[in-house]
Amino acid sequence: MKIEIGESLVYSYLKHIEGCRIVQTNWKTSGNWAVTEYEQARAKDLYNKIANSPDFYGIFKNSSFEQLIKQAEIDVLGINTAENTVFGIDVAFHTAGLNYGSKEETALRIIKKIFRTIFIMQSYFNEYEKFNSYFITPKTHYANQSLIDELLLKAKDLIEDENIAIDFISNDDFYDNIVDPLIKNINDESDTSELFSRSVKLLQLDARIKAQDTVITKVDRVKRQTKSEKRTVANMLIGQFVQYCFKDAYNKGFISADEIYKLQDPVYSKEVFNLNFETLRKQSRSTDDQYGRSRYYKRDLFCGSYRLCSQWIEPQWDLFLKWLHKIGYDYKSEMKL
Repeated sequence: MKIEIGESLVYSYLKHIEGCRIVQTNWKTSGNWAVTEYEQARAKDLYNKIANSPDFYGIFKNSSFEQLIKQAEIDVLGINTAENTVFGIDVAFHTAGLNYGSKEETALRIIKKIFRTIFIMQSYFNEYEKFNSYFITPKTHYANQSLIDELLLKAKDLIEDENIAIDFISNDDFYDNIVDPLIKNINDESDTSELFSRSVKLLQLDARIKAQDTVITKVDRVKRQTKSEKRTVANMLIGQFVQYCFKDAYNKGFISADEIYKLQDPVYSKEVFNLNFETLRKQSRSTDDQYGRSRYYKRDLFCGSYRLCSQWIEPQWDLFLKWLHKIGYDYKSEMKL
């Protein structure tokens, strides 16, 4: 079986950095899988939105939605069950630099792959809330990179969905955001099936290599927070932390009846947390959005008998901490941190 080093790298990255508990390379669909119109509704709406956009008119050429996802394949697929997030990553490893012809053809091909991966994930993993579609390659010529970045910005503006993240990661970003964080966090891992990680450890055993002279040990050269470094409190990610604090703050009397009333107002929830749904919803009300996807945690009730919105992402950390301070809940003291 052929093993691609780029796919092995991304496999380890998703597992150890993004926290994906399920990761598979060369993920493909089965002809026996039935995908309903209901499951494909969101993906089809996005396809039509992109196909009719002046910026991307003709990007799919004569390919229908059904043709795009038929015999679907993703280089590396990862699922972070804790954050209800799916990652679909396409990888290209060209030593001479990414090139699919002209810079225009190269850029459109990359953006099309990113779009297609979103359609696939939304169709086959409809029950999940967040989707990340990345194209990753170590080297891209400046002209290609510039045009891809320009199209990527237009694509993000067009998608306009905080639950969908798209990115093209190459050149310095490839090493800063993928390679460096991975090397920094694999010292205690011993899975022999991870080819890239084993290769790094092999080179680290070479006593001739001085730490200050090799990129393998230069993991502290980037001082800024990278895309892959997610904020945590007591090892809890944003969604886990929000659930814990809502339970603890309510049980200890920090969340008043008046505040619970306000948290059921979508306008207040947008202003305070930048949520697109009310923070708390009565148990008797539906927790689904227009596509039938639940936007609230189902397992537990909060603040007595309410469902808590599950749409929490990284940029909301400071907003949530500000709200905790407002209601007088000192999480560090209460959690004995």
